[in-house]
Amino acid sequence: MSIIDKFISNAQPYWRAYVEHDFVQQLGQGTLSKASFQHYLKQDYLFLFQYSRANSLGIFKAENFEQIFQAQQMNADLLQEIQLHIDFCKSWGISEQELFSTPESSACIAYTRYVLDCGIKGGLAELYVALAPCAIGYAEIGKRLSEQGSGANNPYQDWINTYADPEFQKSAQNLADNIEKLCADLTASQLEKLQHIFNTATRMEMAFWQMGLDLS
Repeated sequence: MSIIDKFISNAQPYWRAYVEHDFVQQLGQGTLSKASFQHYLKQDYLFLFQYSRANSLGIFKAENFEQIFQAQQMNADLLQEIQLHIDFCKSWGISEQELFSTPESSACIAYTRYVLDCGIKGGLAELYVALAPCAIGYAEIGKRLSEQGSGANNPYQDWINTYADPEFQKSAQNLADNIEKLCADLTASQLEKLQHIFNTATRMEMAFWQMGLDLS
């Protein structure tokens, strides 16, 4: 079992509650309210800005050129996703100006600052484990919803396709592989600390979905 699989297994019931959240279920069924989706899109844009800052922190925390390249590649993939996100928001009636002027929700602030705090105080392992539930969870959600085949009439099919796309799946797997290497020689005590980080970030993901549903 990979270290990520162990983290996910030990993060129950939080992980299941995250990847099978009502927000996700409604996305897959195409029944999510437009207002909730638009609210989520705006907050996710703000989230991705902070996520990019965290990825950039990976360069500072790197101990060799391979790790610098990995951090740079992760951020390059994310910057491409952000542009797609901006274009996607436009199709849902959300302008760049509105994205720029939207205040961060409490859920967004709590989650992203937690990730940055983990990275600032810890090393690459702490940073990437804090980032992992987002990338790996979205890859799992996108793949599952795509396989369920919600149909062409689902207004959220493009969102599902984005995270089911092979390139995103590959990016998430690369992160998992990096974490595997970073955790290879860690002690049981160090892994326990990382498990706590993974659990907390997973709970933050649950709160982010709930924020979308509640329009909070």
